[in-house]
Formats: sequence, structure tokens, C-alpha cells
Amino acid sequence: MEKLKFESVLTNGSSANDFALPDYLRENGKFSREKTLREIVREEYGEIDESGVKISVKDVTDEKFDGDYGYFFCGKAKHAALEFSLEKDGKTAAFVADVFVPSRTKNYDFVVHLDFMKYLPTKYCPVEELMDGGIAVAHLYYKEISTDDGDFSTGIAPLFCNRSESYAAGKLSLWAYAAKIVGEYLINEGFTVKEKLYVAGHSRLGKTALLAAAKYEIFAGCMVNCSGCSGAAISRGKRGETIKVITDVFPFWFTPDYKKYADRENEMPFDQHYLMASVAPRKVFVVAASEDDWADTDAQYLCAEAASEAYKELGLIGLKPVSKPLEVGERNVGGNVAFFVREGVHFFSREDWAFYLACLRDKNEKSPA
Repeated sequence: MEKLKFESVLTNGSSANDFALPDYLRENGKFSREKTLREIVREEYGEIDESGVKISVKDVTDEKFDGDYGYFFCGKAKHAALEFSLEKDGKTAAFVADVFVPSRTKNYDFVVHLDFMKYLPTKYCPVEELMDGGIAVAHLYYKEISTDDGDFSTGIAPLFCNRSESYAAGKLSLWAYAAKIVGEYLINEGFTVKEKLYVAGHSRLGKTALLAAAKYEIFAGCMVNCSGCSGAAISRGKRGETIKVITDVFPFWFTPDYKKYADRENEMPFDQHYLMASVAPRKVFVVAASEDDWADTDAQYLCAEAASEAYKELGLIGLKPVSKPLEVGERNVGGNVAFFVREGVHFFSREDWAFYLACLRDKNEKSPA
């Protein structure tokens, strides 16, 4: 296995090369997104067979809830509730996306936000603040897509999963697929364009957001919040949560075969930089919390550094090179990969959203008129 070599400035004093990260898979000597992505998705998350899926969308907006005549938050937003119905091989499922669009600006980015909570605004999705920032939101309650447990008989799971297969899709793949079909609808119906469409999530849904952006090129990038193990954190040498821990407690998030790498991270023919690199040349915005030792800030920064090598091969800047580790409260911005070490614990805060909004503003200011 070829090793990926690059410079690193981790806060714990480790060198990137201490972990002997596997190099990317290549085609004619060049980074191959297709091969690299296929390797990690097959081994870790499982593929979704989209063939034969029929999708319909219905407006189910509750006009009683819509008491201020279609405008919310002092008239800052318009709202619609859209029900996505899926049918495959005689099986059906449905979930709702709550869509909020700024009513006072037309030049907005759009975020598909996977959330742990259903009724808006939530502590993770401050809708009014996002409207103030010029961000439209399609909000998905993740358990309505598929429950967060080992039950694959409800939601969209029966349409796609046969868990007797070693490489069957896990829940992360199901949640990511739902984000994709919502994103496709938003583009096809003229709500936005793919250059302005992002996907966001926190913790296990941060893993999902990174997976969705890596797999589905309809997204211009992702907002990956405190995603940790099997998300935006390198598994080799990781502190806190490990593959053994996560597959013991949450085996249903992943393909059944992933557990074979428990306590064998150094034997994996891939690591999480494969997933982040597969977003290239698009954007990745990462937040890690200073006290979130379970997710491991250093492992997340190492992943961003390693993924930046793929951007470099494409003639782009991933993370901007720095000469010293980021301090708590500092940001590495300006490249296609941005990173913020936010003070505090595992959470999706207003401060995190402010960072993502600043990244979008920076992106928009650099875009050609």
C-alpha cells in the first residue's frame, strides 16, 4: 500500500506520517475521485441502489400553522412543507422537508440541513438567524427518513437495505440519500443551482453531510460539524471514539462488514481523508470543538490536511498552509477546505453557523460577477 506523504501541524505534536496514511487510488498516476470514493463507501457506509426508484413531491404546508400569510420571522422568510414519497419494488415511504426561503433577498445560498429535532426553529437550526444571513434552508428530521437504530423495516430502509449482505447500506447512507433527493428537487424546481447548494449536519449527521457531499456532486460543498470518528477524523491513532467503539454501539450506521476493522485501523486500505478528498474540487467547511475529546480535534485537522493533498493535485488549495497549530478560537480559511476550532463542547452552535455563513460570504465575494 502506497503511503500519502505531507506536512502536518497537529496540536499534539504528531507528524502526519506517524500514521502512515494510505495514498489515494489513482488512474494513470492521477488522483481518482471515483476509485477513492468507491473504496471507502463500499467498505464503510454501503451503497444505495437507486435503480427503479420513483419519487413524487407534494406540498403539505399547513395553512393553519402558516398564520401570517406565508411569511415567518417578521416577514423574513417564506415557508413550505414538502412531502417526498418514494416507491421501489412495491415498497413505499415518505418524509417531509420544511423549506424556508429568505423573502428579502434573491441572492442566497441553500442548505439542506439534517437535524436531530423536528419542530422549527430548533437549537441546532436557528432559522431566523439563517434568514438574516441570506441562507435558505431545507430542514430534514432524520428519524423520519429512517430511525436511528437497528430497525431496517421502517422509513426508506426497506426500499434499499438487505442487512444480510456484508456490504449493505447503513443508516448514514440512507440519510445522505434523502439529502440528495431533496437537493435534486430544489435544483430541478429552480429554487437554487448546484453551485449554491450545500448540505449540513452535526455529529452523526455531520458524518452524513460529508458522505452526501462526497457521493453527490449536486452539492457545492458541506458544513461538517463535530463529526469525529468515521466522519471528518482520521481513524489511525485517533483518541476518544474508535471504530471498535462506534461499531459496537452503532453498527447500523455502517455496512455490516465495517466492524472487521475494529482495533485494526492500521490495516485499513483507506481512511477518512478518502471521503473528504472525494468532495474536491468543491468546498468543505469543518468545525471541531476544543473540549470535544471524543471527536478528537487533531484527528479532524489531520483529515483536512490529508484531503488537501487531493486538492493540490487538482491545482487548488485545500487548507491554507500554516506554520503552527490552530489555537482555540482560530480559523483556517481562504482555501477550499476551511477549519474552525471553536471553544466549548460537542454541539452545533450559533457560533458554528456564523463560521459557515462567513465561509459562504467569502466564497461569494471571490466568485466572478
